[in-house]
Amino acid sequence: MRKLIVLSLALLLCLPLVVYAASMGGAETQGQGKFAIGMDQEFVFDRDMELKSMDPDPVVLWGGTVETKPEIDSMYRTMVKTSYGVLDNLDIYVKLGTADFKGKMPWTWTEAGDWEKGTMKIEGDNAFAYGFGAKGTYNLKNDWIIGCDVQYLGHKNDYKGIDSWEDSTGDSDEESFKGNVTFQEWQVAPYIAKKIGNFVPYLGVKYSDLRTKFKVTWENDKVETWKIEADDNVGVFLGTDYKIGENWKLNLEGRFVDETAMSLAATYKF
Repeated sequence: MRKLIVLSLALLLCLPLVVYAASMGGAETQGQGKFAIGMDQEFVFDRDMELKSMDPDPVVLWGGTVETKPEIDSMYRTMVKTSYGVLDNLDIYVKLGTADFKGKMPWTWTEAGDWEKGTMKIEGDNAFAYGFGAKGTYNLKNDWIIGCDVQYLGHKNDYKGIDSWEDSTGDSDEESFKGNVTFQEWQVAPYIAKKIGNFVPYLGVKYSDLRTKFKVTWENDKVETWKIEADDNVGVFLGTDYKIGENWKLNLEGRFVDETAMSLAATYKF
């Protein structure tokens, strides 16, 4: 079992940097009346998204057919997490920090043999991020634990973008745009864990509902609104805690299927 834990950690650390659910950040609760504070660094490498609506609708304006494939290329969150043990097996917590992102949206328009295709590339500014949640556990025999983490995260980022395209005649052009985007995400993550010495490895399945709303202003002052949501909502995660003495704990976690992401955290319990 110890070899399995070491192998899992090595695989997580060596993942290729190929985006967006919240870090679960550990399996255990801390005990009634206990406070803890920690630093959580998330790296989101890829998440496919789905365009739900554009206002005004390009099909209404131009006719034809429009296809898009938005995705988040990278996202970084640095969060300070403060937790309190309401009961021995129930924690509540608050997260405060910063977040930024990069994304793109390839698109194609076709009508009666004519076509245009291009890619919108977007880079967000760093912005204040916040979240809150709760974690509950139930202790089984032989140091096994089952638990569930429920949390909300949100932030609103200013951004700049470039739309580059070509058409069926061979012409090409580009146009800049800017605006702000609101990210909102709810996540429910049940899991199972086991205490093995100073390690507490865990494995679980999560449902994350990520929604974004883009306010877009083009060079000609035309204004649009895009609503974009996660293409997949269900994923898996695995990680481990490592305890250092009575107060310190390190955490490493990877998240897959609906996104490719990982997080690192260090926590001090008072």
